[in-house]
Amino acid sequence: MLKQRKAFIWDLDGTLLDSYEIIVSSLQKTYQEYGIQTGKEDVHRHVIRYSVSSFIQRMEAETGIPFAVMKDRYSEISRKEIAHIPAVPHAKEILEYLSARGAENYVFTHRGKSTAQVLKNLGLYDFFLEIITSQDGFPRKPEPDAIRYLLEKYGLDPENTFYVGDRPLDMECAKNAGIHRVLFLPPNGYGEPSGMEEYIITDLMDVASL
Repeated sequence: MLKQRKAFIWDLDGTLLDSYEIIVSSLQKTYQEYGIQTGKEDVHRHVIRYSVSSFIQRMEAETGIPFAVMKDRYSEISRKEIAHIPAVPHAKEILEYLSARGAENYVFTHRGKSTAQVLKNLGLYDFFLEIITSQDGFPRKPEPDAIRYLLEKYGLDPENTFYVGDRPLDMECAKNAGIHRVLFLPPNGYGEPSGMEEYIITDLMDVASL
């Protein structure tokens, strides 16, 4: 029998983690080592619209530097900064609010091995029943396999399950999985509506209205 309680599956970077400054600066430092200058705004917009991997793939096409080399170096640089990643305003408050009302929380993120440590640093780790990262082997977004796995494993009702993310990629993934789609567009960010979202929020506490 499907659970009737609400469930929220969360993206991390740009949604619960205010990490784009570190992501962008780490990418810029990576390419600076090869004498390549990248524009901060260009990097930021590309990462939000697509992903870090997509940006590195683009740069491989432009520079010829192998994707694997740059991805590994980027990971080394950004990993040193995980202690400095802050939470998005009201991240802990909304997770506390939802948990106190019986909602279940999960994570599906492209972030890798640093995920658990970042969440523990911020006191967010224990709010989640399961955290799916890039290390778990599921196809990357927008493929819905990871979400479908959570729906089946935990008996979640798609009609009561919401994916909260800040990028079109998140909305496409949630749409492919047949669950509700909540797009987080914080003020002064580079995100924009995708046309696939059902709800748009500008503050994480707005999730409470769902």
